[in-house]
Amino acid sequence: MTSSTKTYFGGPDKNKNLLRDILVEHIHAVPANGNIKWACYYLHDPIIFQALIEAAKRGVTIELTIDGRPRSPDVNQACIDQLSHHSAISINVVKIKLLWENFGIHWHPHLHTKLYFFSHPTPHVLLGSYNPTTGADYLDEGLISSIGDHSISHNVLVSVDDRDTVKYLEQHLHTLKNHKQRKFSRISSTHNSTFRSSTWEINFLPSLSTHPINTLLSKKHSNVNVKCAISHLKGPGILKPLKIAIKTGKKIELLLESSQRRVPIKHLAFLDKHNIKYYQPVLEKHCLMHSKFILYQSDQEHCVMFGSFNWSARSRLLNHEIIACAHNQEIIAAFEQRWHQMIA
Repeated sequence: MTSSTKTYFGGPDKNKNLLRDILVEHIHAVPANGNIKWACYYLHDPIIFQALIEAAKRGVTIELTIDGRPRSPDVNQACIDQLSHHSAISINVVKIKLLWENFGIHWHPHLHTKLYFFSHPTPHVLLGSYNPTTGADYLDEGLISSIGDHSISHNVLVSVDDRDTVKYLEQHLHTLKNHKQRKFSRISSTHNSTFRSSTWEINFLPSLSTHPINTLLSKKHSNVNVKCAISHLKGPGILKPLKIAIKTGKKIELLLESSQRRVPIKHLAFLDKHNIKYYQPVLEKHCLMHSKFILYQSDQEHCVMFGSFNWSARSRLLNHEIIACAHNQEIIAAFEQRWHQMIA
């Protein structure tokens, strides 16, 4: 296997566990003395666990950083139980606590980033929306109902092998696992600036800077078409980017998750009121529209923005998230093709 910029999509029309198998393939390609470093919200898949154990036995050093207070804590507990006793595998459980929790307000941040680094065959990362979790074969009905079945859900992973970008993302993985740096990340220069390379623009949340979605949708371009795949559209103020886009005359289409928990009816009423075209496909049981991306096309710019971010107040204000923007035509074409497949 050779590393290159590739885009991988999972979904009900794809092979089950396609994205899981991509990660496993990348694990197998790392030899002794190599490194694997991941940060993710959920991690629970016996096939991945076994691949990581085998990698550790052959001399690969593995660092896993996972959220310590996800919506369904039992999911990540299996990872801790099965992998923590292997000496070559370190598991960093992140529990981000904010001041107001001392006063009984329990609206807390999540480590919601999905970022997967591999040192070999050449240093590269996979980033996107995919949580490495299994389906109904291993998780009980209660957990599947809560988090969805990511073995069949719409998700995306994109490989990045640009040297400077990979180095920057690897440093971010180090930051996420380091408590002191993470605690003050909101005011750090890293979280309040955009990293740029020849192909990539990378932003991290939380940030004091203008949200990248707001920046993109407020551009004064001509003949603008915007297509957004949104798994969560909820919370106060979250419609502001769409209001900006409407005000500046942009044509908007949305692909939304069908769950009212993720997309409440009152937000659909806003879309109807402003004649914003949206698709809300009803998928098979436990299958989510979990992809998160924005296709932006105008006379002046053509790009795709994607990552771990949701259109939610928690994601915008509290969570650790990653937002990547690519102007690479091959990547854009892959997302455009996938958009048409998904709305079909």
